[in-house]
Amino acid sequence: MKKRDCCEIILNHACDLGCAFCSQADFDPSALMKPGEAVRHIYRAKKEGFSRLGFSGGEALLRRDLPQLVKAAREVGFKAVRLQTNGLRLASMAAAEKLVRAGLTVCKFTFASHIPKVHDRLVGKPEAFKKSLAGLSNMLKLKAAVGVNLLVTKATYRALPETLKFFMAKGVSNFVLIYPIHTGAMARSPALRISLPAAAPYIAKALRLAAASGLGREVKALNVPPCLLPGFENMASGLYRFNTVVVAADGEARDLDSSVAAARRQGPPCARCFFKKTCRGVDHNYLAIFGWKGISPVKRKPGPARLASGPFFTNSEKCFLELLRGGKARATAELLRAAKSVPLCYDCSDGSNVMTTGTALIKKGLVTRALRGGIYFWSLKHA
Repeated sequence: MKKRDCCEIILNHACDLGCAFCSQADFDPSALMKPGEAVRHIYRAKKEGFSRLGFSGGEALLRRDLPQLVKAAREVGFKAVRLQTNGLRLASMAAAEKLVRAGLTVCKFTFASHIPKVHDRLVGKPEAFKKSLAGLSNMLKLKAAVGVNLLVTKATYRALPETLKFFMAKGVSNFVLIYPIHTGAMARSPALRISLPAAAPYIAKALRLAAASGLGREVKALNVPPCLLPGFENMASGLYRFNTVVVAADGEARDLDSSVAAARRQGPPCARCFFKKTCRGVDHNYLAIFGWKGISPVKRKPGPARLASGPFFTNSEKCFLELLRGGKARATAELLRAAKSVPLCYDCSDGSNVMTTGTALIKKGLVTRALRGGIYFWSLKHA
């Protein structure tokens, strides 16, 4: 049976920004999933065995019933409920609190740049960066698991490592570096086009920074083939399955892996590449503009990525440290029970997660582990 992981529900196509890189800009902005239909899709996703649920748009925060839909997802049993957003409306702490109280566990923001004037220009709205950053700060304060999608365009690619560093310093642990698809508004924005071979060295530099900081496993590159990321080939999203079904605002469901595969093409370099059986190639819209120039095959199996135990913490590590506050040693089972009350802990599903995260924090010198009566007890090292 095919693995069921995430069901993504697109609630609407309307948006309060006009991003020059948006691949969905040609979608009907009036398309809106009715509340009852959204609830039916939530129940159906749980019944079909999906483990995670996501809401997106357009901009899903334009829906006043979003907190009720989040609550419905939690009530049917989804532990991980995610929102994809530009974050403008989360600048209101009251709005952010309402979503977290309803049960939102993961909030994914999209930023075009860490430079306010560049971000505002690319999303088409003054003061947008300031508001979105305030929204991100609010969700971090509320201890939700926060991630950031960073767009790779001609206006931003050279500063990508600095952009990553900026958001890491704000407390963000999870990133997707997105090379945009050349459809929608992006297809009409030639000034934002940059070839994959030109952008890839800066993407690799950002991945190297993440790896040295302890977040190597928390950063992925989307729509970039592994052959362009030497040393970080396994960070290319094209090598793993999304295992996601996307339900459009009109109710039509599509398998994301099948949709991506249908849009990708393999070419002459792929025939001689180590990844020819696992990589799906390059998007056909990109090839129509840039062709295969600068893309070369990987001729042998790459070595493992060089990951370090750096000064930054993953969301799971933040969760673990939060649960140990107060100095009391806690057994693995206690941590799992306590995790239910902390949004950060959406990934703490069993003892193996606790063991993996705890071991990483032991290596960082922050946590100790003691075996008593066949049970592991965990505590902060300085306690």
